[in-house]
Amino acid sequence: MNSSTLMNPAGGLRYHLRALRYSKSHWESFRWELGEWLLNWKPPESTLVLVGPSAGYCLQPFFFERFERLVCLEPDPLARYLFHRKIRNAPLERRPVLEFIAEDHLVHAPELFPKLLDRTRDTCVLFSNVIGQLRVLLRVDKDDAPELVRVRQAVREGIAERSWASFHDRLSGYLKPSLDRAQTAQSRLSDDEVLDLLYGESRPARRRQGHQLVDHLTSGFFPVNRPHAYFNWEIEPGRVHLIEATSRTLG
Repeated sequence: MNSSTLMNPAGGLRYHLRALRYSKSHWESFRWELGEWLLNWKPPESTLVLVGPSAGYCLQPFFFERFERLVCLEPDPLARYLFHRKIRNAPLERRPVLEFIAEDHLVHAPELFPKLLDRTRDTCVLFSNVIGQLRVLLRVDKDDAPELVRVRQAVREGIAERSWASFHDRLSGYLKPSLDRAQTAQSRLSDDEVLDLLYGESRPARRRQGHQLVDHLTSGFFPVNRPHAYFNWEIEPGRVHLIEATSRTLG
């Protein structure tokens, strides 16, 4: 395992240690709510391309029973080992064939992503909390940064004619959303709607109280007119991520 993997700002060793400490306490409610949401996504395709699963800390193994083949795009060797062990040891009635791809197909070589998907027609995609990490991985802070635009175009090309789903960071910080449970909307909430409906305060009030929320720059990747779901994920005590999820199933 090289040092770049260990110190990956969007995951790596720090994320594994955080999961070891909090996944069975602070993450539990998010994991079950996400699991219920994913069970309602029922793509007809038999192969799932899973983008950035890490060790699958937030994914329930029974979700994968419906697929014959599971292709995981994951550069972290420790994450690959832990994910493989998780699927191998899970009490599944049907276990998918696992394939791991360590080479970058999204961050610095996004043009490879749609080409990978085109190799198999019967393929759907799940972006596993990776889209919201592109801000960190690409070191950008604006929606129109050329590096981010390049990835966004590749994602949209790749998912154009297949079923897909994504859950990703929308906002994060030390201000907790006012969500007792997951909430759904018929379309993607605007920034103002997120603050008013999910945080219960306006932008000026948030500034006065000294709260700072990080925008993870996830707009434009998926159609805004699809139903969206929103979840609390307290990734560590006091720090909460607002997770946004959306999907499409081909008929």
